[in-house]
Amino acid sequence: MGDIISFQEWRERKDEEKKRAALQVHIEQYCNFDHPDEIDALVVEGILQVENHTIFLAFLHQLDERQLSPRDVFTDVFNLTPKYYTAQYQLDWWQSIQHAITFLTILKENHRDEYVTFLFRR
Repeated sequence: MGDIISFQEWRERKDEEKKRAALQVHIEQYCNFDHPDEIDALVVEGILQVENHTIFLAFLHQLDERQLSPRDVFTDVFNLTPKYYTAQYQLDWWQSIQHAITFLTILKENHRDEYVTFLFRR
């Protein structure tokens, strides 16, 4: 019986990995400032959420220590390819995407005009 449960857990984990990989590909291809509605959909649908806001605050602190502007980092994470972003900032692209969505969610809830300006700047 234990083998069935572990197989079920394994299967669920594999399914989650596939979903995450598909989402990463979608974000890489379509979530940029040429398609701001795609970024907005990530925020509205709440697909990506940082479960621990302490991690988000630690990320912001790390940016501050490195004298990086959060707005620049969160802009570039959608503009640059994952490899180029990682090389330029020495940050994990996927984690930065998650933090960018958290940033945009907070911005949308508290400063809607700035949110719209950030996404639809053209």
